[in-house]
Parts: sequence; C-alpha cells; structure tokens
Amino acid sequence: MKVAIHQPEHFPYVGFFQKMESCDLFVILDDVKFSKNNFQNRNRFKNSNGIEEWFTIPVPSTANSSIINEIIVKNDKSWKSKICSKLSQNLKVDVSIVYECSDRLIDINMSSINFVREKLGITTPLVLSSELSVAGNKSNKLLNLCKAVGATSYLSGQGGLDYLNKDLFETERIELEIFEPKIKDYYTTLAHIKDYESIRNIS
Repeated sequence: MKVAIHQPEHFPYVGFFQKMESCDLFVILDDVKFSKNNFQNRNRFKNSNGIEEWFTIPVPSTANSSIINEIIVKNDKSWKSKICSKLSQNLKVDVSIVYECSDRLIDINMSSINFVREKLGITTPLVLSSELSVAGNKSNKLLNLCKAVGATSYLSGQGGLDYLNKDLFETERIELEIFEPKIKDYYTTLAHIKDYESIRNIS
C-alpha cells in the first residue's frame, strides 16, 4: 500500500491533491507544531487584475508554539466574510460552508481540503495522524506512521530529500518514492479546479 503524509494546509495547491490521488492512503499530519508564515492558515491566488493576493485565517500569537490540531482561531465573522467575498469576487467560488464548521484550525483546513476533493472527484481515504497515536520526530515519526497503517511504500514530497533518513525505511522494507508534482504555479487549487483534468498526475 502506497502512503503519503502531508500537513493540513488551507485550500492547498494543486500538487497536494495530485499527491493525494497518487497514493492509496493519505495521512494528514495534524499533531506536529504549527509553522508560522507557511500555508497552514493561509494561501494565495492571482486576482482578476493579475496581482497576487493572500487570504489568511487569523491565529493566536501563541500559535507558533502550538500543535496544529490544538489551535483555536479568532471567533469573528469579519475575517470569514472577508475571505469569502475575496474568493467569490476573484475565483467565482462560494466557500462560506468551509468556515461554518468550527473554530478549530484543523477542522477548517480539513473542511477546505474536503471541499476541493469533492469538486475534483478524489476518493483517496484520509486519516489524521493524531488518530494513530504514533510517537517520534521527523523521519522516525513518518516511518512509524507508515508502519501503523501497513504501508509498503512511502510517497514523499521533494522536500523530504533534505531530511529523510532513507536507511530507516530500507531497514523496515518500506519503499521510498519521491513525488514530483506537475503544476503551473503554487497558488490555491481553487484557482485551477476547472482545468484540473488536464493536469492530473497519477503515478
């Protein structure tokens, strides 16, 4: 069984979903520390004038020292309506339902991921790493997650080349594969839903 693991981004880019569609099980890594200035609470697109814009979920000042699935976002309708209006005007998509689910960042991100999955017709099973109760850091954590779900192959992103301990996976006889997305840009998939069929990347 081929397994991929990825942190829960907010309305992720196309490569996130290409990777999801290329494996048998997709693990959402929600029990690690939040990363400031990453894509866990924000994303971007080009507006109708061709200018790059960000849409961001406000998180507490303490978020950078918190575990992703423990973060509670600001309970304020103003930022939600601002994001919804921005995406509706520029991308012609109504995402209001995504922000009605919860005030937990992980719930909102999972709602955004499932929103796009449904639009793209992706049915790859998902599981949260927190549900697997696996210990370890970096390569050990990923290896233990793979073992917990019975993986025979781990599909890593290209960034994994910088830190993965390949010997650990070889010792456990789990094949290590590197996924290379075929993308036009790193903007949110919301901007590419209509042409996703032409950029599918099934391995």
